[in-house]
Amino acid sequence: MKLLDITRKPVCCKACFKDFTPSFSRMLLEKEPFLCDECISEIQKELVVKDTFGVKTTFLSNYDGILKNWLMNYKEYGDIMLAPCFLHVFLPLLRLKFPGYIYVPLPSAKERIEHRGFDHLPEMLKASNLPYCLALEKVSDGPEQKTLKASKRFKSKGIRLTSKAHELEGKKIVLFDDVMTSGSTFEQSYHEICQIHPKKVVGLILLDNFDKGME
Repeated sequence: MKLLDITRKPVCCKACFKDFTPSFSRMLLEKEPFLCDECISEIQKELVVKDTFGVKTTFLSNYDGILKNWLMNYKEYGDIMLAPCFLHVFLPLLRLKFPGYIYVPLPSAKERIEHRGFDHLPEMLKASNLPYCLALEKVSDGPEQKTLKASKRFKSKGIRLTSKAHELEGKKIVLFDDVMTSGSTFEQSYHEICQIHPKKVVGLILLDNFDKGME
């Protein structure tokens, strides 16, 4: 019988870049740990379910915390190595909560994807081995949500279905986004997805900034 190699060797944390030695239990469960215990302990788990525009939506963490800092480095400075870090501690929950679901990342503007060098939401899902489909695209751009007053955040985002969207007909779908501020992108994405007659649609948001976004 071939024994598992669980030799503990120092690993560099993808988030803080400090070397750490994972425990035997983490080696068995994760095989290749990439976040140190200190970074994992700083991840705030909100795990709140809200009704957003008629969609049952799970919020994983609040907006003020270490994930917000990681997200800035990931999106603004292009640190793609952080991609697997965001959903890592939530994966057991997601696999139990959404079995058989396909994740649909909310779309980013092409200009921002080109500037960043990658599409940040699909990269998170891919790094976490979660099934996803690029069923939505954004065809117009504008100022970032955080720079706008609440009344202007509901302006049309020019979201439409892609040619891959028909693959989701009759399927269970998770609409996934990193931050919910006004919820306008989420709401428009939901109405677009409903056109393909999915079996069920739920929402998943990494960071909850929704109440603040409505101020």
